[in-house]
Amino acid sequence: MIHLIPPFSSADAQSVVPLSMALVGFLMFWFVFHSESIRRVFHSRMEHDAACLWHIFTTKAWGFVTMAVFPAVVLQYAIGKSPVDLGLVWPAEHNALIWQWTLGLGSIVMLVAALGARKFDPQYPQIQARVWNGSMMALNWLGWALYLAGYEFLFRGVLLFPLVETFGEWPAVAINTVLYSATHVPKGRDEAIGAIPLGFLLCWVTLQTESLWPAILVHILMAWTNTTARFMRHPQMKWKGQ
Repeated sequence: MIHLIPPFSSADAQSVVPLSMALVGFLMFWFVFHSESIRRVFHSRMEHDAACLWHIFTTKAWGFVTMAVFPAVVLQYAIGKSPVDLGLVWPAEHNALIWQWTLGLGSIVMLVAALGARKFDPQYPQIQARVWNGSMMALNWLGWALYLAGYEFLFRGVLLFPLVETFGEWPAVAINTVLYSATHVPKGRDEAIGAIPLGFLLCWVTLQTESLWPAILVHILMAWTNTTARFMRHPQMKWKGQ
């Protein structure tokens, strides 16, 4: 007998649920972040710089909800995977060598981000305010931290640990890296290509430490360096008082 819909087992759920929740969570963020209607709401009610700040900050905070909180709740109840099972735990002390690699990787990506910022890119900083101050920069950094914590939970947590159990380490890392690079395609060729080695290394560090924290910290440091350097070199942005 031909089954139009194959039987769905609990073993299938271990990969299908994480993949599905990753897709749903990412798209929930993506469509809100790129919604022109939502952007207009902020700009119709605030002056330009404040609207730029709160539009980006709010949508990044929304990304934390859709890519971390939402998948965490679903995976906990659907397949019994807690946030700890997905890597939300501090690395063990015996992984001191991995921390050295993490610091080294963090230094490298910060240097690459700083060097890359020498080339003007109109999409950065994402907050397109003209006059910045300390509070705006702090909220910019906080927004990136929230967003990237959720982003890493999605990729190096939801899309890694359950798939390792189902497919093995190499297939899981390959799937993860392919999807990670694909999400960077809209940002241009350089970011899509750069996401391949970075995604692989972040998966490797995560699996070695069995923790998301190294990947989260490396990614945040890279984003902070990039956005700050981009601001400093942007010809139409200035610090308050300049």
